[in-house]
Amino acid sequence: MSLSWKSADRVALGIVALIALITFLAFFPLLSVVVLALSVAVVLIPFQEWLSKRISPALSAFLLTLMVVTVGFLAIVITFNVLYQNMDYLISLISSILDGLRPDALSDIPVPLSGLGFDEMIDNLLLSVKDALFVYLSLIPTLAIQLLLFILALSLFIYSGPGLKADFQKMIPEKSRKNVMVIYKRVYDTLYSIYIVHFSIAILTFFLAIPFFWILGYEHVLFYSVLCALFALIPFLGPVVVLAFLALYALSIRDFRAVLLIIFIGYPLLGVLTDVYLRPVMMGKRVEIHPVVIFIGFFGGMATMGLIGFILGPLLLSLVIGGYQIAVQELGGVPAPLSDADT
Repeated sequence: MSLSWKSADRVALGIVALIALITFLAFFPLLSVVVLALSVAVVLIPFQEWLSKRISPALSAFLLTLMVVTVGFLAIVITFNVLYQNMDYLISLISSILDGLRPDALSDIPVPLSGLGFDEMIDNLLLSVKDALFVYLSLIPTLAIQLLLFILALSLFIYSGPGLKADFQKMIPEKSRKNVMVIYKRVYDTLYSIYIVHFSIAILTFFLAIPFFWILGYEHVLFYSVLCALFALIPFLGPVVVLAFLALYALSIRDFRAVLLIIFIGYPLLGVLTDVYLRPVMMGKRVEIHPVVIFIGFFGGMATMGLIGFILGPLLLSLVIGGYQIAVQELGGVPAPLSDADT
C-alpha cells in the first residue's frame, strides 16, 4: 500500500510543510545536535528492531541510549583523567621546548632553525590554547543544554525510528520504493562506517602507539597512547599532532634518535597506516566508493560545515554517487542491483 498523491489533501500537506519549515528555521541553531543524534540513531535502529522483539521498545531505546551515553562518558572521563594526571609532565615538556628552542640555544644544531621563529610559534600556540579553554569554559552551560537535548533526541529517534521508517515506506510510491530504499541503505552504510571505523581506528591507534612509545624510550607511555587515540578520532589529523609535538620536544633536547624514530617509524605507523590507508579503505569497502572521495568528504565537509562536516561531508558525497548510479540505471535502462531491502 502506498500514498495516492492524486487524492491527497494538498492544502493540508502544504500547511504541514509550512509548519515543518517554520520549526526548522526556529530550531536551526540546534541543527548540529539534531543531526548528530539522528545519525547515531540511524546506526542503532537495526539493534532497536532486534531488541524490541524481545523487550519493550521503550526499554530497548532506553538501554541503547544509556549504552551510547555510558561509552561516551567513560571515554571522556578516562581521557581527561589521564590528561589531568600527566598535566605537570605536559607543562614540563612545554617548558623544555621553550627553553631548548630559544634562538641562543639553537646555535649547536647543524640545521639553521633559529630563524624559523619557533619561539613566537610556541607562544602563539599557548595563547591560542588559553583562549580556547576560556571560550569552552564560558560555553559550559550551553554545552550542558545541548548534551541534554542530544540524549533526549537520540532516545526519541531510536524509539521512533522503526515506526518512522515503516511510515515513510508507505508514503513512497511503489515504483520508487526500491530506489529510495537503496538510498536509505547507503545512508546507513555510510554512517555505520563513519562511527564504527572511527572508533576502530582510535582503538587500533592506541595499541599501535604503546610499543612505539616504549621503543622511543620516553616515560608516560599510556599518556601518549591515549593522546594518539584521542586525536585519531579527528580524520587525517590524528596522531600527527602528537608526533609533531614530540618531534619538537626531541629537537629541543637534542634527541636526534627520537626525531628519526618519529619520522621513519612513528609517522608511517600511526599516521600513514591508520589515517591515510586503513580509514578510507575500511570506509570505502562498506559504502563501495573510492577512498579519494572519502578524503574529499572529510576535508570538504569540515572546511564548510565545521566539526559536523566530518559526518555530513562523506554522507552527502556518498548520496551523490548513489544518486548518480540510480540515474544511470533509470535513464540508461540498466537493471538495478538487488538491495538488502529486497531480500
